[in-house]
Amino acid sequence: MINNIGLFRAIIRNINSKAMNREMIGYTLHRDYGPFSMDEINQYIDATEDDPSKYSQSTVAPPFFFSRELYPLFHNILTHKKLKINLLKMIHGQQSLKIYEPLRPDQTFSITVSIADIADTPAGELLIIKIEGTSKGKLILESDTGFLVRDTEKKKERSLKKEASPSPEKSDKNEVKFFIKTKQGQEKKYANVSKDHNPIHTNYLFARAAGFPGRILHGVCVMAMCSNSLVDEVAGRNTSRMREISGRFSFPVIPGDTLTLIGNRAKKGNLNEVHFNLYSSKNKIVINNGFFSYS
Repeated sequence: MINNIGLFRAIIRNINSKAMNREMIGYTLHRDYGPFSMDEINQYIDATEDDPSKYSQSTVAPPFFFSRELYPLFHNILTHKKLKINLLKMIHGQQSLKIYEPLRPDQTFSITVSIADIADTPAGELLIIKIEGTSKGKLILESDTGFLVRDTEKKKERSLKKEASPSPEKSDKNEVKFFIKTKQGQEKKYANVSKDHNPIHTNYLFARAAGFPGRILHGVCVMAMCSNSLVDEVAGRNTSRMREISGRFSFPVIPGDTLTLIGNRAKKGNLNEVHFNLYSSKNKIVINNGFFSYS
């Protein structure tokens, strides 16, 4: 509740903000975490509709489990008075994760979060946050999160030029194709485990005011569901084999929708790759230029 009060204050304070303060580039936060209980891990598995049987005999946590610790740090950055980000126009624009060593429940690790860049894009202003996770001085993961502040004028221009999303049924070389089912109410379940109670995920009226058709599912939750499903489909249900996933968010996911992932396999050195797009049931591209690699 306290986090939401701070969030609402920042929304009101920056409602007329036209640009972020680029002097905030380099701003850094650091926190230590762990170890974790299996109950905490099982709650995350449940919120991302993962298969718990994959972890019953495993000492490895789900790839995006670490992200549940990020929201308090993101909250600190996004509500910082000097940043001046227009939160009402902000969406999760892109996400990447590289894993060098799987996270284990009994492990302690440190996370460093920093503002890597604030850049202009055709869609608006992009805030890039870089995350590094270390354990015993060893780098175990890297992640980039991009928050986009939508430029409504540029959006109108793109809408006039925008072509319809290609239908999944007409894609070429559909070597990988499967469905990912989201559930109604999943957005609230994920909000609880991730501590991210941004009202675009939990409040219908606020989501509508922000320009969405209703409450939307968290971008990290969607990416986590992609990684879980890709591990199941191409990596033999072995989470330890995952090395990287990334993609750009192009369209919000309404909880309850069934998504379609279509991709092409490739081989590069010792790693296997899947280049993919994720589609909504209405053939809108949800994740564009998706990339997944595994051993």
